[in-house]
Amino acid sequence: MRWQPACTRSLNQGVSLVEALIALVVMSFGMLALVGLQATMRLNADAAKQRSEAVRIAQADIERWRAFSSLASAAGVTAFADLVSTPLALDAAGYATNTSFKLNRQIADSADTPLKQMRIWVQWLDRTGGTQQVELNTLLAGVDPALSGALSKKPHGAPARQTRGRHPGIPAQAHDMGSGSSAFKPVSGGSAVWMFNNVTGVITRFCSVVDPAAPLASLGPESLVSCVDTQASLLSGHVRFAEGSPMNAALAENPNATALNLDVAITLTSSGHPDPAYVCFDDAPSTATAAALVTTVTYHCAVQVNSEGVWSGQTTLVPRAFADAGAEWVIDDHGDANRKVCRYTTLAGNTGANIAHPLNYVGVKTTAPLPHQNFLVIPANRNCPSDVAANPAAGDYVNSNTRLHQPS
Repeated sequence: MRWQPACTRSLNQGVSLVEALIALVVMSFGMLALVGLQATMRLNADAAKQRSEAVRIAQADIERWRAFSSLASAAGVTAFADLVSTPLALDAAGYATNTSFKLNRQIADSADTPLKQMRIWVQWLDRTGGTQQVELNTLLAGVDPALSGALSKKPHGAPARQTRGRHPGIPAQAHDMGSGSSAFKPVSGGSAVWMFNNVTGVITRFCSVVDPAAPLASLGPESLVSCVDTQASLLSGHVRFAEGSPMNAALAENPNATALNLDVAITLTSSGHPDPAYVCFDDAPSTATAAALVTTVTYHCAVQVNSEGVWSGQTTLVPRAFADAGAEWVIDDHGDANRKVCRYTTLAGNTGANIAHPLNYVGVKTTAPLPHQNFLVIPANRNCPSDVAANPAAGDYVNSNTRLHQPS
């Protein structure tokens, strides 16, 4: 046995107790951290559950409106027209949770197409009393639900696709130049050529052709001269002519009169456009002899957008006299020899989506060309014919409704 002095033995007494106390303190801090971790995990798990339920609530509201069964308001059904912003938050009931949810809906109508921009957000209070929110955004297209029945039918031939794989706003007769653009002559036999971007449908260049008599299909890059870059939107359509009585939807669908000489003009209400702000071409007959064989006038306009990338204004028909007979015809609201101009439109009033042919176009974009903006010229002592929505089940496939355009 080793001998140890008494003073040394007294100094070593109590060391184990101090070590035990230090170990207890360290373990206490560890346990406190573990308790905090568990509390945080519980709070996060609770928040995750609430967030998933909020997303479910928002998705359910979106899907409910996606399943609309009618475009117009109707009793007992979900209608596209009834989709509006909620002025107040709504209680979202039916969910077993430790909080309550508030559903909010904001709807914005698109000016160019029958679309509604739908913004849904759901709010709730978490365990700590803080406000939480999830938000979903989507678009709803105003397409007649009856058309969805076509999806159950076996197609005949090749599936539908865009004409020649290009933007649908590009005229079908435009010639693909093979470089992502297509050439179009707004008037047959003329020297003017417009170049379209195949993807966006925007008119990107105004050119002239070396040989105006050359067929459009024969044009190549070497055929074009004096090209000027632009950003322009296409506006095009037909002008038909009708006589007789009754001036009804059947006559509007199948007009019976020969063409008159005319020009197409655009009165712009927007500013900041390059010069010229627009260019229009038409194939109206210049003589009475030629008019006897023509029933339709086709027109094409290119409107150069302003610095904001849009244009606004109104299209008008300008009477012109035949070179071989009489004075120019007159647009008025009375007189047996005068004429009215009606525009084909499905709108119930003078305003609406640009593509539906309103009285005035507002904020037209280059990427939203306006084809099929058609007119009907009738005697001034007749009213513009009206029609109802197409009803294929009853054999009515066309809505030939018109509204007075000139004099406005």
